[in-house]
Amino acid sequence: MNNILKKTILLLCVSFFYISCDTVDFGDTNDNPNGPTAAVTSQLLTQAQKTVSTIGTSLTGTLFTQQITEGQYPGQSRYATLTYSYNSYYTGAIQNLNEIIKLNTDPETVGEAEAFGNTNNQIATAKILRAFILQFMTDSWGGLPWTEAFQGIDFPQPKFNTQEELYTIMFDEVEEAISLITTTSTGPVGDIIFEGDMSRWLVFANSLKMTLALRISDVNPTLAQTKFEEVITSGNYIKSNDENIEYNYTSDDAGDSPWHDRFKTREDYIMSEAMVGFLRENLDPRLFKYGEPARDSIFPNPVFPDDADAGYVGAPDGNVNGNVPSYSFPPSEIIYDDNTFPTPIYTSAQVKLSMAEAALRGWNVGETAETLFSEGITDSMTYWGVDEADITSYLSNHTSVTISDIAYEKYIALYLNGQEAWSEWRRLDAPTLTPSEYAADPRIPVRLAYDSSVQDNNSENYNTIISLQGTDNLHTKLWWDVN
Repeated sequence: MNNILKKTILLLCVSFFYISCDTVDFGDTNDNPNGPTAAVTSQLLTQAQKTVSTIGTSLTGTLFTQQITEGQYPGQSRYATLTYSYNSYYTGAIQNLNEIIKLNTDPETVGEAEAFGNTNNQIATAKILRAFILQFMTDSWGGLPWTEAFQGIDFPQPKFNTQEELYTIMFDEVEEAISLITTTSTGPVGDIIFEGDMSRWLVFANSLKMTLALRISDVNPTLAQTKFEEVITSGNYIKSNDENIEYNYTSDDAGDSPWHDRFKTREDYIMSEAMVGFLRENLDPRLFKYGEPARDSIFPNPVFPDDADAGYVGAPDGNVNGNVPSYSFPPSEIIYDDNTFPTPIYTSAQVKLSMAEAALRGWNVGETAETLFSEGITDSMTYWGVDEADITSYLSNHTSVTISDIAYEKYIALYLNGQEAWSEWRRLDAPTLTPSEYAADPRIPVRLAYDSSVQDNNSENYNTIISLQGTDNLHTKLWWDVN
């Protein structure tokens, strides 16, 4: 009886304590005085923009297109990764951008959000970045959850939009962003790409629009031409290397170059036999800018005058290239010397070569394909520091201007811009790449397969998109990849 009484008293005490705690107001005791109490658009934007760097330095496309290969630990060079997850883009950058748009459109929060830049300019910047990330994702996986995504419990299993639908969404997103931009008003605070310069965001938007247009040129040539020519008419596109769009880094560990980080303690990436072979075969002076001489070997059959290329050695793609000093590394100023070396996102060379292709297609771009082709090569070589005499010599030996010629030059000009190089290689089917002989499945991937969690958690919609676009593997072509 005594024990029962003790337990009863203890239970009443605990209950009283719980009820008391439930009604006590502790004020700001548990608030972090150094942290924000609500979402701040400037911080959301900065974090979202960091994804532009990860896209620009993505290894997947760079390895698939054999611009570089791996050393002693080949994996992606052998296409060994069979599924890939897109979750981090949804829960990270895109969610941040969605929140920026929400805070700048909700009447209850727009007043506070205006402290971080003109409302329309904040929304425009978020929409441009959101479309940029979406293109990266859809050009990797194909169809994706979008119009029903980000709805929480309302759509816990969102439907997939087809890639064709996503391209329509991206065009609409970019067009709306362009219409919202006011260059005379303040740009967004937290903008680490352009520091709030909205005229540069106009160029970014049109660079993206031009890329979207050319990507669909084989499946919807009429729309592609219309959108591409709209960019040319606007005049807001990259015309020289001075206007290149780059992601700039800081010297601290939190903001330095991913390429520099990859070589801090390891040496896993080396120039591929394919890339070195293309440059050597064409007597392309970019060979001496794209890599470093191998430390432990020489190439037995140099072709440049005075055997200048003897030290440049490419590695077999997908091989266990254990002694990495036997091969050429990427440029030392990128991987060793300067942890702030910028990453190109859109360049004059890329734009000029795209315009050259458009001219060959008969689109109105204001210049001939021959002129634009020459300017594109010149801008690429100038960007990488090639001497003017070497540029002139190269151009005199490369006067043919066909789609294949343009595809090859774009592949070379997009060195280390892996995602775009991979997308353009898939679209144009040039230059010819030989799949790694060391791969279990000797086919170069043309898309990424969905992570297994997609099928597990959203099986009905997963099955629907697979029935529309094809088998969920690395070899089913995307909607725009019809050649």
